[in-house]
Amino acid sequence: MRVAICDDNAKDASSIRFALMGIEGGMEIDCYDNGKVFLERVKSGVFYDLVFMDIYLGEENGIDIVRSLLVITPATQVIFSTSSTDHAIEAFDVNAAGYLVKPYSEADVIKVFARAGLRRETTEETVLMRSGTDMTLFRVSDVVKIESDSHYTIITVKNGNVSRFHIGYSEAAALFKKGFVEVKRGITVNMAYIERIKASVVYVNDGSSYRLGRQKKDEVIRQFTAFALNKTR
Repeated sequence: MRVAICDDNAKDASSIRFALMGIEGGMEIDCYDNGKVFLERVKSGVFYDLVFMDIYLGEENGIDIVRSLLVITPATQVIFSTSSTDHAIEAFDVNAAGYLVKPYSEADVIKVFARAGLRRETTEETVLMRSGTDMTLFRVSDVVKIESDSHYTIITVKNGNVSRFHIGYSEAAALFKKGFVEVKRGITVNMAYIERIKASVVYVNDGSSYRLGRQKKDEVIRQFTAFALNKTR
């Protein structure tokens, strides 16, 4: 697991780092005291599973930094830290996984970390999507489906976030291979999110469903059956 701590107070950043180092399972921890530098690092292709973000980061606003972060890496979880609860509502508007109010203890850090559901280190495959000067890094296991939209491609992730790229569907879908199946022309689905296939209809757990054509049906059922059996072994 890779974690970033963004805090311009070195003592507070060290406090979070010390608490995380005591958790079972290794993790890589990077510290930043500047939001611009942090975002440039992410734009270069570095994916963080979790970010501890100080809301009052010098002259920068940590919530604005997180909004920019989630455009690039929608699957990253964020825990805000601050000396005031004034921005709590804004923090949860960006789907914050937690909120730490200073001064906090080592136990507080561990508790909010555990609630984020990130106890163990995970090494996840990622895909970097480029569209002009825009870049978004996706954790493959979080991607629900890839859809064609004329000359654009739409990618939906498990938390409901939707991203649209000026890139051809075939080029985009080719980046997502293992565990994905094309259920119809222009729609590729992560089989981990297929709830069932019934009467030639594929039901996805985001509420969408797709009727399989005769040419697709046998191949999709074959791939999904193999995927499901492998998961149960």
